[in-house]
Amino acid sequence: MAKEKDPKDKNKDKPVNTRTLPAIIVLSAALISCAFSLLQGVEFRVFVARLFFSVVIFGIIGLIVRVILDRYFFNRNSKEEEETDGKDEDEGEDQPSEEGSDENNEES
Repeated sequence: MAKEKDPKDKNKDKPVNTRTLPAIIVLSAALISCAFSLLQGVEFRVFVARLFFSVVIFGIIGLIVRVILDRYFFNRNSKEEEETDGKDEDEGEDQPSEEGSDENNEES
């Protein structure tokens, strides 16, 4: 019998892509900033200044969030799997037998 994979297991094997997270945060902040500036009817200079500062500040926040998620949440499982895979491979290496050790060669 072939083991059937559950579709939910497919998502667990796939790493989470957080590359687009800062862009999504920045675009959301820019949209909100533009909407509030338009509703308030501010001058163009104030409008551009608000937009610029919101993009810079939320860009930095987005990068920090991405680094935190990558480092502490999403890559932790893959690193643990790599470590266990590495340990399994190390155990399979050929170990020198007692007959081939240097101690036995010195005695003969």
